[in-house]
Amino acid sequence: MSGKGKLVGWTVVLAMWTGMSFGLQYMAHNEKDNSEVINTAEDMIEWIIEDVASGYVDSTYADTYIDNLEQIIKEVR
Repeated sequence: MSGKGKLVGWTVVLAMWTGMSFGLQYMAHNEKDNSEVINTAEDMIEWIIEDVASGYVDSTYADTYIDNLEQIIKEVR
């Protein structure tokens, strides 16, 4: 994959993670039962770890997203 293709791929992944994080935060404030928020955040952490292991995403970016997702989980529990 060319450098430009990798940049586009990373942009899509990071945009997806960002969008899902905002969605989780919204759900956390509006849901009475936060189990779905927690399950989704935990799934996202697993996906991010898999993306890092596959070499799709740099661990520096991934660590930030994982930290944010773990914070969301703590807030809704």
